[in-house]
Amino acid sequence: MNVMKKSAASVLVAATVTLGAGTAHADPMAADPGIPAPPPPAPAMPMPDLFGPPPSPEKQAALENMLNELGMGWANGGAAGTAIGALIGLGVGCVSMFPGSLAGCIIGSPLGAVTGAVVGIGQGNPNAQQAIDEYLNTP
Repeated sequence: MNVMKKSAASVLVAATVTLGAGTAHADPMAADPGIPAPPPPAPAMPMPDLFGPPPSPEKQAALENMLNELGMGWANGGAAGTAIGALIGLGVGCVSMFPGSLAGCIIGSPLGAVTGAVVGIGQGNPNAQQAIDEYLNTP
């Protein structure tokens, strides 16, 4: 390409860009009408009883006791038991299913973690099992 054609193409592109940008404009903003009025309240309808009646005070107290005992068990050994169980389950799962070791690792790790958590919480707080039984047997 010679210099004349290059210059003409550059001028044409620059003119097109300038003209395109120059013709674009925005309308002025409309006045703000303010905050719209809230819709009128709907008539009150009774809520359906989706989850049954509320729990009895005895059941609620048993639940709170169970959660407290489980929390103490978790703090005293549940987390460590979960970690150790997950590692043992990962190792056993990967080794025991050698040809399909990925499947063994995927299955072994969560099973070991759950088992380790149960054992760790039980060792960390012996009252946890009793609290679970109490909650399950409370009417």
